[in-house]
Amino acid sequence: IAERLCAVTWGAEDLPAAIGAATSRDDHGLLLPYELVRSLALFAGHAAGVAAIETVYPDFRNEPGLLAYAARAARDGFTGMMAIHPNQIAVINAAFSPTPQQIEHARAVIAAFDANPGAGALQLDGKMIDAPHFREAIAVLTRASPG
Repeated sequence: IAERLCAVTWGAEDLPAAIGAATSRDDHGLLLPYELVRSLALFAGHAAGVAAIETVYPDFRNEPGLLAYAARAARDGFTGMMAIHPNQIAVINAAFSPTPQQIEHARAVIAAFDANPGAGALQLDGKMIDAPHFREAIAVLTRASPG
């Protein structure tokens, strides 16, 4: 599939209109049926080996709300997010960019495995780390690299 597909996303504004629903959101966020669609888009993108892209945040003048929404998307495993206004781009990029603390931790994870070749699991800062942590550390450093 990946040779003909570059990303998977979904339309939180388009889908309710397509099915005759009034909205996909309330004051607390996405309504349950749309949380399911969001999750399916996330998992489908990763299963297909392509980018999983979060839907838009329509309140383009609400920067704190956008930052929280984009940070949740990054935390949940989305690899990017659509913007509906140019002013959203910097906020979205910030949410999907690793923090200095995340970069430092990723480097420590990789260093721990480099110092212990062949280890299946290690301890770092009092916590167990293993192959998924190593893969996540590589992903963090990849996202942190320019270009």
